[in-house]
Formats: sequence, structure tokens, C-alpha cells
Amino acid sequence: MGLHSFFDAEDIPQKVDGKEEWENVRNKAIQESKVVIVLITPGFDLSRELRKEISLARKAGKQFIYFRQRDLARKIIIDLGTEKIDLGKQQQVSFENKEELLRLAYRILLKNQEPRQTTDQLTNLINENKPNVQNTTPSDNYEIKCVACSKPIRGEPHIETLNGKKYNFDSIECAQTYRKLKSIYGELFE
Repeated sequence: MGLHSFFDAEDIPQKVDGKEEWENVRNKAIQESKVVIVLITPGFDLSRELRKEISLARKAGKQFIYFRQRDLARKIIIDLGTEKIDLGKQQQVSFENKEELLRLAYRILLKNQEPRQTTDQLTNLINENKPNVQNTTPSDNYEIKCVACSKPIRGEPHIETLNGKKYNFDSIECAQTYRKLKSIYGELFE
């Protein structure tokens, strides 16, 4: 996508002189980051290092994007020692698999990217990756997919009209998530 991401397992050199040097590299990366992505997966809240990373990023005033595995509960409390964060009160984007996670992250991060492309170029990029949108009906050769999660819709879709366009969703949760993200990220979020 033309965006640099920091992933400790890949970006921290394999040979460092102990935990302190590893933490220094990680802390510097957090300080230099524009956005911190938190992946809410089973047991993520048990990691002491994760709690340190979230605490450091919060102190630095970083923007957070929370991606939550769809089968997990929204309400998870993270105890940072000096404060407790109720993730249920944070805007979360739910995902079912890594492909869906990548697609959603692409859309959100593309919107946050510094303008290197014209609005028309961004719209074309989004349209190339856009799942089924607007007035569609199933046929023998066409499968309706949820505009939010791209899962094939079995049975009747949940249809909502936003700004005069009809969108197909596989669930009310997907429709709510899509509406929230569209209100946050604007018209380029399609």
C-alpha cells in the first residue's frame, strides 16, 4: 500500500544485546508511529508487553485503531496499572479472517495516508477493491457479498440506504460498523 508498518518480530534485528535494547527499538517505533493498530485476538490482553506498548502509545497521544476478531466479546478491560481501558467503549472494527482484516485495514489506513495521490486516484483505488455495493440482485453468475466484511450473503441481505445509495450487509452488526466507519472516515470509505 506504500505505507510502512512496524512489526516487532520482523523489524527488530534478530540479534540485540538483551531485553533493554529490544525495548528501546520498540519504544522508538511507537514514538515515531502515526497510528497504532491493536489486534484483539484470543489472549491478547494477557501480554505484559502489549500493555506496556498501549500505555506508551497512549502517553504519546497516538491514534488507535482497534481490530477485533468477530467471535470475541467487545467488552474487554485492559489494566495498565495506572488506568483501566474498557475496549467496549472504543470504536472497534470486527474481522473474521486475515483477508478481511487486510481489506478493512487497507481502507482505513488509505484514508489516513498523507495525500500522495489525487482524490480521483484514491477513489479509483477504493473502487477497484470495493465489494458489492448499491442496487444488486443475485443471479446464477453473481454472488451478493456484504459491503462491510465481503462474506457471501446467504438468504436475504440486510439492506440499508446511506446518502441515497443502497448497501447490502450480511448482518446488522456489519451495517452498524460500516455506518460508524463511514461517519469517521467520510466519503472515501466505500
